[in-house]
Amino acid sequence: MKDILLDLSGKIEEISLSLYEAVDKAVTSLGLRFFVVGAAARDIILAHGYDRPARLATADVDIGLRVVDWTQFEQLKQRLLATKDFEETRRVHRVLYRKNLPVDIIPFGPIADPSGKISWPPDQLTVMSVVGFEEAHKAAQFVRLRANPPLDIPFAVPAGLALMKIVAWGDRASDRDALDLEHLIETYLDTGNLDRLLDDRPGLLESLRFDYSLAGARLLGRDISAIAELPTKERIVGILDAETAENSRYRLVRQMMRHPGLTEEEDKNSFERELALLLELLKGIRVLS
Repeated sequence: MKDILLDLSGKIEEISLSLYEAVDKAVTSLGLRFFVVGAAARDIILAHGYDRPARLATADVDIGLRVVDWTQFEQLKQRLLATKDFEETRRVHRVLYRKNLPVDIIPFGPIADPSGKISWPPDQLTVMSVVGFEEAHKAAQFVRLRANPPLDIPFAVPAGLALMKIVAWGDRASDRDALDLEHLIETYLDTGNLDRLLDDRPGLLESLRFDYSLAGARLLGRDISAIAELPTKERIVGILDAETAENSRYRLVRQMMRHPGLTEEEDKNSFERELALLLELLKGIRVLS
Protein backbone atom coordinates (compact mmCIF):
# COMPACT_ATOMS: atom_id res chain seq x y z
CA MET A 1 0.00 0.00 0.00
CA LYS A 2 1.32 3.45 -0.95
CA ASP A 3 2.05 6.08 1.68
CA ILE A 4 0.51 9.31 0.41
CA LEU A 5 2.33 12.48 1.42
CA LEU A 6 -0.41 14.82 0.18
CA ASP A 7 -3.85 14.50 -1.34
CA LEU A 8 -4.21 17.27 -3.91
CA SER A 9 -7.30 15.94 -5.64
CA GLY A 10 -9.22 18.73 -7.33
CA LYS A 11 -6.33 21.20 -7.12
CA ILE A 12 -4.31 20.27 -10.21
CA GLU A 13 -5.14 21.59 -13.67
CA GLU A 14 -6.20 19.08 -16.31
CA ILE A 15 -3.19 19.44 -18.59
CA SER A 16 -0.85 18.61 -15.71
CA LEU A 17 -2.96 15.59 -14.74
CA SER A 18 -2.91 14.24 -18.29
CA LEU A 19 0.85 14.83 -18.56
CA TYR A 20 1.70 12.99 -15.34
CA GLU A 21 -0.69 10.18 -16.23
CA ALA A 22 0.97 9.76 -19.65
CA VAL A 23 4.47 9.72 -18.15
CA ASP A 24 3.43 7.29 -15.41
CA LYS A 25 1.85 4.93 -17.96
CA ALA A 26 4.89 4.99 -20.27
CA VAL A 27 7.43 4.51 -17.48
CA THR A 28 5.43 1.71 -15.84
CA SER A 29 5.00 -0.11 -19.16
CA LEU A 30 8.79 -0.36 -19.44
CA GLY A 31 9.27 -1.51 -15.85
CA LEU A 32 11.20 1.64 -14.97
CA ARG A 33 10.91 4.13 -12.11
CA PHE A 34 10.71 7.91 -12.03
CA PHE A 35 9.92 10.84 -9.78
CA VAL A 36 9.09 14.51 -10.25
CA VAL A 37 11.96 16.84 -9.41
CA GLY A 38 12.92 20.48 -9.83
CA ALA A 39 10.58 23.44 -9.92
CA ALA A 40 7.50 21.37 -10.76
CA ALA A 41 7.89 19.37 -7.56
CA ARG A 42 8.62 22.50 -5.57
CA ASP A 43 5.62 24.39 -6.94
CA ILE A 44 3.08 21.60 -6.51
CA ILE A 45 4.18 20.71 -2.98
CA LEU A 46 4.55 24.30 -1.74
CA ALA A 47 1.68 25.98 -3.56
CA HIS A 48 -0.97 23.29 -3.71
CA GLY A 49 0.06 21.25 -0.67
CA TYR A 50 0.89 23.99 1.82
CA ASP A 51 -0.46 27.22 0.30
CA ARG A 52 2.99 28.73 -0.07
CA PRO A 53 3.38 30.16 -3.60
CA ALA A 54 6.75 29.57 -5.20
CA ARG A 55 8.99 32.60 -5.56
CA LEU A 56 10.03 31.71 -9.12
CA ALA A 57 7.22 30.16 -11.13
CA THR A 58 8.09 27.93 -14.08
CA ALA A 59 6.19 26.04 -16.76
CA ASP A 60 8.82 23.30 -17.16
CA VAL A 61 8.38 19.82 -15.75
CA ASP A 62 11.49 17.86 -14.72
CA ILE A 63 11.33 14.08 -14.50
CA GLY A 64 14.08 12.02 -12.87
CA LEU A 65 14.24 8.64 -14.65
CA ARG A 66 16.18 5.76 -13.11
CA VAL A 67 17.83 3.78 -15.91
CA VAL A 68 20.73 1.42 -16.50
CA ASP A 69 21.82 2.87 -19.85
CA TRP A 70 20.92 5.20 -22.70
CA THR A 71 18.94 2.44 -24.41
CA GLN A 72 16.37 2.51 -21.62
CA PHE A 73 16.30 6.32 -21.76
CA GLU A 74 15.62 6.21 -25.50
CA GLN A 75 12.93 3.54 -25.05
CA LEU A 76 11.04 5.80 -22.67
CA LYS A 77 11.42 8.77 -24.98
CA GLN A 78 10.12 6.81 -27.96
CA ARG A 79 7.21 5.44 -25.90
CA LEU A 80 6.19 9.02 -25.11
CA LEU A 81 6.55 10.18 -28.70
CA ALA A 82 4.39 7.28 -29.87
CA THR A 83 1.43 8.74 -27.98
CA LYS A 84 1.47 11.72 -30.41
CA ASP A 85 0.98 14.05 -27.44
CA PHE A 86 4.74 14.52 -27.17
CA GLU A 87 7.15 15.80 -29.79
CA GLU A 88 10.92 16.02 -30.01
CA THR A 89 12.94 19.20 -29.55
CA ARG A 90 16.54 20.09 -30.38
CA ARG A 91 17.57 19.07 -26.87
CA VAL A 92 18.12 15.34 -26.31
CA HIS A 93 16.55 15.39 -22.85
CA ARG A 94 13.52 17.55 -23.67
CA VAL A 95 10.16 16.70 -25.20
CA LEU A 96 7.21 19.03 -25.70
CA TYR A 97 3.79 18.02 -24.39
CA ARG A 98 0.80 19.18 -26.42
CA LYS A 99 2.84 21.82 -28.23
CA ASN A 100 3.60 24.08 -25.28
CA LEU A 101 4.68 22.26 -22.09
CA PRO A 102 8.42 21.41 -21.93
CA VAL A 103 9.28 18.15 -20.15
CA ASP A 104 12.91 17.47 -19.26
CA ILE A 105 13.84 13.83 -18.67
CA ILE A 106 16.94 13.49 -16.49
CA PRO A 107 18.43 9.97 -16.30
CA PHE A 108 20.14 8.84 -13.11
CA GLY A 109 21.11 5.61 -11.37
CA PRO A 110 23.45 2.99 -12.88
CA ILE A 111 23.75 5.08 -16.05
CA ALA A 112 25.96 7.57 -14.16
CA ASP A 113 29.73 7.12 -13.93
CA PRO A 114 31.45 6.53 -10.54
CA SER A 115 31.63 10.29 -9.94
CA GLY A 116 27.86 10.63 -10.41
CA LYS A 117 27.98 12.28 -13.83
CA ILE A 118 26.19 11.53 -17.07
CA SER A 119 27.43 12.46 -20.56
CA TRP A 120 24.67 13.28 -23.02
CA PRO A 121 24.58 11.63 -26.44
CA PRO A 122 25.33 11.84 -29.26
CA ASP A 123 28.73 13.52 -28.76
CA GLN A 124 29.07 12.96 -24.96
CA LEU A 125 30.39 16.51 -24.62
CA THR A 126 27.59 17.81 -22.40
CA VAL A 127 28.21 16.53 -18.88
CA MET A 128 25.80 16.81 -15.95
CA SER A 129 26.05 15.73 -12.33
CA VAL A 130 23.17 13.68 -10.94
CA VAL A 131 24.71 13.31 -7.49
CA GLY A 132 21.91 13.21 -4.92
CA PHE A 133 19.24 11.97 -7.34
CA GLU A 134 19.45 8.39 -6.06
CA GLU A 135 18.97 9.46 -2.45
CA ALA A 136 16.21 11.93 -3.32
CA HIS A 137 14.45 9.18 -5.28
CA LYS A 138 14.58 6.78 -2.33
CA ALA A 139 13.13 9.48 -0.08
CA ALA A 140 10.43 10.50 -2.59
CA GLN A 141 6.80 10.17 -1.56
CA PHE A 142 3.59 9.74 -3.50
CA VAL A 143 1.29 12.69 -4.05
CA ARG A 144 -2.34 11.97 -4.98
CA LEU A 145 -3.10 14.26 -7.88
CA ARG A 146 -6.52 12.79 -8.66
CA ALA A 147 -8.89 10.69 -6.57
CA ASN A 148 -11.08 9.04 -9.24
CA PRO A 149 -9.52 7.17 -10.84
CA PRO A 150 -6.53 7.44 -8.48
CA LEU A 151 -3.42 9.07 -9.89
CA ASP A 152 -0.54 8.80 -7.43
CA ILE A 153 2.80 10.20 -8.61
CA PRO A 154 6.16 10.10 -6.75
CA PHE A 155 7.56 13.54 -5.94
CA ALA A 156 10.86 14.60 -4.44
CA VAL A 157 10.26 15.86 -0.90
CA PRO A 158 11.65 19.29 0.12
CA ALA A 159 14.74 17.78 1.79
CA GLY A 160 15.51 15.88 -1.42
CA LEU A 161 14.97 19.00 -3.50
CA ALA A 162 17.31 21.01 -1.25
CA LEU A 163 19.95 18.28 -1.48
CA MET A 164 19.83 18.34 -5.28
CA LYS A 165 19.83 22.16 -5.32
CA ILE A 166 23.07 22.34 -3.32
CA VAL A 167 24.74 19.90 -5.71
CA ALA A 168 23.38 21.78 -8.75
CA TRP A 169 24.61 25.10 -7.38
CA GLY A 170 28.04 23.58 -6.79
CA ASP A 171 28.16 22.57 -10.46
CA ARG A 172 26.99 25.80 -12.11
CA ALA A 173 26.62 28.53 -9.44
CA SER A 174 23.24 29.56 -10.86
CA ASP A 175 21.28 32.45 -9.37
CA ARG A 176 18.10 30.44 -9.78
CA ASP A 177 19.46 27.46 -7.84
CA ALA A 178 20.56 29.80 -5.04
CA LEU A 179 17.16 31.48 -4.82
CA ASP A 180 15.37 28.13 -4.93
CA LEU A 181 17.55 26.85 -2.08
CA GLU A 182 16.85 29.97 -0.01
CA HIS A 183 13.11 29.56 -0.56
CA LEU A 184 13.22 25.87 0.44
CA ILE A 185 15.05 26.80 3.64
CA GLU A 186 12.70 29.67 4.55
CA THR A 187 9.56 27.60 3.95
CA TYR A 188 10.73 24.31 5.44
CA LEU A 189 8.71 24.56 8.65
CA ASP A 190 5.62 25.38 6.57
CA THR A 191 5.81 22.04 4.73
CA GLY A 192 4.43 19.99 7.60
CA ASN A 193 7.50 20.31 9.82
CA LEU A 194 6.46 22.87 12.44
CA ASP A 195 4.80 20.26 14.64
CA ARG A 196 7.91 18.09 14.42
CA LEU A 197 9.99 20.99 15.65
CA LEU A 198 7.66 21.82 18.54
CA ASP A 199 7.02 18.22 19.60
CA ASP A 200 10.36 16.53 18.98
CA ARG A 201 12.95 19.28 19.20
CA PRO A 202 11.67 22.12 21.42
CA GLY A 203 15.19 22.55 22.79
CA LEU A 204 16.48 23.42 19.34
CA LEU A 205 14.06 26.31 18.97
CA GLU A 206 14.97 27.64 22.42
CA SER A 207 18.70 27.38 21.69
CA LEU A 208 18.18 29.56 18.60
CA ARG A 209 16.25 32.18 20.60
CA PHE A 210 12.95 31.14 19.00
CA ASP A 211 14.08 32.11 15.52
CA TYR A 212 11.85 29.82 13.49
CA SER A 213 13.67 30.29 10.20
CA LEU A 214 17.02 29.32 11.71
CA ALA A 215 15.40 26.34 13.41
CA GLY A 216 13.86 25.32 10.11
CA ALA A 217 17.28 25.53 8.43
CA ARG A 218 18.81 23.29 11.11
CA LEU A 219 15.95 20.79 10.82
CA LEU A 220 16.25 20.76 7.03
CA GLY A 221 19.96 20.04 7.40
CA ARG A 222 19.20 17.10 9.68
CA ASP A 223 16.70 15.72 7.18
CA ILE A 224 19.18 16.10 4.32
CA SER A 225 21.78 14.29 6.41
CA ALA A 226 19.33 11.48 7.12
CA ILE A 227 18.81 10.70 3.40
CA ALA A 228 22.27 11.46 1.97
CA GLU A 229 24.88 8.74 1.52
CA LEU A 230 28.37 9.54 2.84
CA PRO A 231 29.94 10.58 -0.53
CA THR A 232 27.00 12.89 -1.26
CA LYS A 233 27.11 14.30 2.26
CA GLU A 234 30.82 15.01 1.90
CA ARG A 235 30.11 16.74 -1.42
CA ILE A 236 27.47 19.10 -0.04
CA VAL A 237 29.37 19.78 3.19
CA GLY A 238 32.36 20.76 1.05
CA ILE A 239 30.23 23.16 -0.98
CA LEU A 240 28.64 24.79 2.08
CA ASP A 241 31.95 24.90 3.98
CA ALA A 242 33.59 26.77 1.13
CA GLU A 243 30.68 29.23 0.89
CA THR A 244 30.48 30.04 4.60
CA ALA A 245 34.16 30.11 5.62
CA GLU A 246 35.67 33.38 6.85
CA ASN A 247 37.89 33.70 3.76
CA SER A 248 35.03 32.89 1.36
CA ARG A 249 33.79 35.12 -1.46
CA TYR A 250 30.27 34.24 -0.19
CA ARG A 251 28.96 33.84 -3.72
CA LEU A 252 26.10 31.56 -2.68
CA VAL A 253 25.10 33.89 0.16
CA ARG A 254 25.03 36.90 -2.17
CA GLN A 255 23.00 35.05 -4.78
CA MET A 256 20.48 34.03 -2.11
CA MET A 257 19.93 37.66 -1.07
CA ARG A 258 18.89 39.12 -4.42
CA HIS A 259 16.58 41.88 -3.20
CA PRO A 260 16.76 45.04 -5.38
CA GLY A 261 16.59 48.48 -3.86
CA LEU A 262 18.04 47.70 -0.42
CA THR A 263 19.80 50.38 1.60
CA GLU A 264 23.37 49.72 2.71
CA GLU A 265 22.18 48.74 6.19
CA GLU A 266 19.42 46.51 4.82
CA ASP A 267 21.94 44.88 2.48
CA LYS A 268 24.24 44.14 5.40
CA ASN A 269 21.38 42.67 7.44
CA SER A 270 20.24 40.55 4.50
CA PHE A 271 23.78 39.22 4.01
CA GLU A 272 24.10 38.28 7.66
CA ARG A 273 20.68 36.65 7.61
CA GLU A 274 21.37 34.44 4.59
CA LEU A 275 24.78 33.48 5.96
CA ALA A 276 23.18 32.49 9.27
CA LEU A 277 20.66 30.28 7.44
CA LEU A 278 23.44 28.48 5.56
CA LEU A 279 25.46 28.00 8.74
CA GLU A 280 22.46 26.41 10.50
CA LEU A 281 21.79 24.24 7.47
CA LEU A 282 25.41 23.07 7.56
CA LYS A 283 25.22 22.36 11.31
CA GLY A 284 22.15 20.22 10.73
CA ILE A 285 23.83 18.23 7.97
CA ARG A 286 26.90 17.64 10.12
CA VAL A 287 25.02 16.57 13.24
CA LEU A 288 24.41 13.02 11.95
CA SER A 289 27.84 12.63 10.30
